[in-house]
Amino acid sequence: MAGSGQAMPMNNSDGQAPGHVTNSGPGENPPKGQTTAKEGQTADTKVNVDDAVVAKAPTGEEVDFKKISVDEALKVLKVNVEGLTSAQAQDRLAEYGPNKLPESTRNPFLVYLGYMWNPLSWAMEVAAIIAIALLDYADFCLIVALLFLNATISYVEESNADKAIKALTAALAPKAKALRDGKVDTIDAQLLVPGDIVVVRLGEIVPADIKLMGESGEDDHPLQVDQAALTGESLPVKKYTNDVCFSGSTIKQGEKHAIVYATGANTFFGRAAALIGATNNVANLQKIMTKIGACCLITIGVWMVIELAVQFGHYRHACAGGENGCPTLTNMLVIIVGGIPIAMPTVLNVTLALGAFKLAKEGAIVARMSAVEEMAGMDILCSDKTGTLTLNKLTVEQGSVNPFGNFSREEVIKYAALSAQRNSEEAIDVVLAESYEHKDTLWDDYECPKFIPFNPVDKYTIAIIRDKKSGEMMRIMKGAPQIVIKKAKNASEITELGTQKITEYASRGFRALGVAKGSAEGPISGVQWEAVGLLPLYDPPRHDTGETIRRCIQKGLLVKMITGDQALIGRETAKQLGMGTNIFNTEVLLKAKEGKGMPEGFANVEDLVERADGFAEVFPEHKFMIVEMLQKAHHMVGMTGDGVNDAPALKKADVGIAVDGATDAARGAADIVLTKPGLSTIVEAIIGARKIFQRMTTYSKYTVAMTFRICFTFGLLTVIYNWYFPTLLIVLLAVFNDGAMIALSKDRVVSSPTPNSWNLRAIFISGIVYGLYLTLSSWTLFFAASKTEFFRDRCHMFTLNTRTRHVTTFCNQMIPELGYTAGANVCSVPGYSTQPHCVRAGGPDTTNGPITILDQCIAEQYYVRNSILRSLIYSHVSISGQAMVFVVRTMSWSLIARAGLWTYIAFFLAQVFSTVIAAFGFNGYDYPDKPHNNSFENCEFCRYAYKTTPGGYPKFFSRKVPQARTENMYIDSTVGCT
Repeated sequence: MAGSGQAMPMNNSDGQAPGHVTNSGPGENPPKGQTTAKEGQTADTKVNVDDAVVAKAPTGEEVDFKKISVDEALKVLKVNVEGLTSAQAQDRLAEYGPNKLPESTRNPFLVYLGYMWNPLSWAMEVAAIIAIALLDYADFCLIVALLFLNATISYVEESNADKAIKALTAALAPKAKALRDGKVDTIDAQLLVPGDIVVVRLGEIVPADIKLMGESGEDDHPLQVDQAALTGESLPVKKYTNDVCFSGSTIKQGEKHAIVYATGANTFFGRAAALIGATNNVANLQKIMTKIGACCLITIGVWMVIELAVQFGHYRHACAGGENGCPTLTNMLVIIVGGIPIAMPTVLNVTLALGAFKLAKEGAIVARMSAVEEMAGMDILCSDKTGTLTLNKLTVEQGSVNPFGNFSREEVIKYAALSAQRNSEEAIDVVLAESYEHKDTLWDDYECPKFIPFNPVDKYTIAIIRDKKSGEMMRIMKGAPQIVIKKAKNASEITELGTQKITEYASRGFRALGVAKGSAEGPISGVQWEAVGLLPLYDPPRHDTGETIRRCIQKGLLVKMITGDQALIGRETAKQLGMGTNIFNTEVLLKAKEGKGMPEGFANVEDLVERADGFAEVFPEHKFMIVEMLQKAHHMVGMTGDGVNDAPALKKADVGIAVDGATDAARGAADIVLTKPGLSTIVEAIIGARKIFQRMTTYSKYTVAMTFRICFTFGLLTVIYNWYFPTLLIVLLAVFNDGAMIALSKDRVVSSPTPNSWNLRAIFISGIVYGLYLTLSSWTLFFAASKTEFFRDRCHMFTLNTRTRHVTTFCNQMIPELGYTAGANVCSVPGYSTQPHCVRAGGPDTTNGPITILDQCIAEQYYVRNSILRSLIYSHVSISGQAMVFVVRTMSWSLIARAGLWTYIAFFLAQVFSTVIAAFGFNGYDYPDKPHNNSFENCEFCRYAYKTTPGGYPKFFSRKVPQARTENMYIDSTVGCT
């Protein structure tokens, strides 16, 4: 709606005629008949400029530059009208610093390392330390590679978002015209200093806080200044000599010299931007990740304690330093690496980044990645009215134009168009000129030789018009409706009707403008004015806003109107848009907060803020307060804004949204920056965010299920069967399976009809259920393969039965066939007799006596069968684990709920790699030859067994096997299960 800075006064909601608001500070009494800035406020936000006009002079004292004259300002700043010399400017630049906002710089390297400073990364770092301590280089390298991969993706995605916002930001005018050494030079704006004399003109951005110089009185030609960038006022304000202008505002009309009194962080812009840093919200997604990570870490910690107690206490495993010196600790890495959702930050960041890229195409640039998740859960949107719900463009409601006397509506609009100053940037002049049907040919028949501009005392403008055809001259007045009616010659006849119409307009949220005509002869004071009519002006809703509000309601999103306009205007706009009309002004809110009065039907101020449909006459601090109260009531709050003074509220909100055309400070504080006007972009962004949330929820369920599955599966197999699994396979499982989960960022999902929220209880319960189900399936396969003859009997495959009785019987049958005696010393075997253990005096020996051929046969069979079993279990864990994602991604039957193409492709590729590894293994890696070389090469009893058993023997080219009765029997080697 029209801002208070508009040159033409119009009626307010009480039917009074506020005059044009000039620049009287809050501490001053306005001229007679003129309102203060607050009374005339019509924009969505208005900043209190008390502090903005106070700056330090070179003497060190604080001076209110609003209140002093130009001559006094020159004296305080120790400069004359000729400006500074280059030497003086250089000295002041050294004293005051450059004219730019302080830049918070961060060491990129430390920022990068920061992505490795979180509980999940700490656990991985512990795993890396254990791996390197055991000289397990392969596992160490893979674990570190995962850490760096996570950090790199997070760093790159956040950096890209930061660059996108910086590309939109231009905090100060890049150039300025300054009077230096007695002549005007164009210099970089950042070189301006207090005391500089500058020239500002049409189209330029004010480069610093300045005080206007020039002639006073009738010869004072004011500037038209657009302060929307700072105060949120939707229309330009007039600035006369002795007034101040703020850095970042735009000159819409005129040219003046001015003196700089504040630069950089000391400007109004700089002070407002500094407030942004006062709020530091922790991202909701970070909280969720921390909780999920904590659950996983607790599960891991419990199983680590159980494993260590059982392996060292019950099974009496030994532990020595060096490579392969402590298989128990190496196996501990399986729980740590497999249980930690190490890829969770990567997957979620990539999901957010790809989603943000898609949102950017729809006109919503994501400045903070985690804001996408918060937007999905947003249930209340506090929206500006002007420019967001409405067009921020005055319009004449032609159907409600009220003519006086014998004038028609068309004539009222015609005379209003003639009263407008041609080529003016004044919003009212523009709308009046555009509203006339024959505007293109109007000035072919008329001309305006003289125009008397608005002044805050008279509250009207007068255009002297000449009819080119007849030569007739006339005066046309437009202004505050009460003033126009009062000056009419038939005022007594039309006052009652006019007052009723003004009140009616006000009740509908319109502002009235009066038009009258009179003779061009004689002085103005003697003119007999004839009232032509009243025109209602309003800021119409955007054509798509009503539909957008309806869609918001369907999506469970409550839109509250937060406007600086009067409550009546807000209610009328809300009525037109189908919103609730339960809108209160901030006076009601403040009284309720202070306990001085509560509107009927509300229990307390929190209830008022929650249930109200909006608030009017809102100042920036009220926006902040409203957001804070809604957050305390456990709402996920979005806030739109465009001005510098909106920045603190934007940053306080869970989702700060800088609308199209927002200021740099608003963009910097916002989480989402819109590049298209209106709310429709926000709705599309919410739909997109909810789809992204569904994908993140899918992965969260998957990762919790996999944590429980890995911990319980391998924890139970270790403590029950004293069976170890290679860390290398677990790391590869994370690389292939979790890496493939990145495809979830493009999965087919349907956005939720209501705001999303993290139901961690449901995620953990489903994770435990799915995890234990998968654990049961893995145990069933393990038991069938290693404790029964199921695969030999049913599938005619080589048995992997590792029961001691079975393996002993097997060896007792096979050893005689090879021509050996089971009880003989293993060194009697020709292939072993020349190896180091047998060359040493006495041959291989232990505290339990010499190692027999039977002992070594059992050890080799146990070693090879377990190595093949690891490939089988790896294949099962990989396939069944990743297939679980198709189950957790939908509440319906997973076989009929079609996933995205990339999800299927990723699953296929990951399982191809996993199947190849399971089929061919690692040729017996990790080799059981360290420490102390407790192993035999060219195993004698592994290959003969395969020759006499259906199914042949696996590809086991290394043929290194552990020496019996040594810790090397528990090395987690892998042999392919072909």
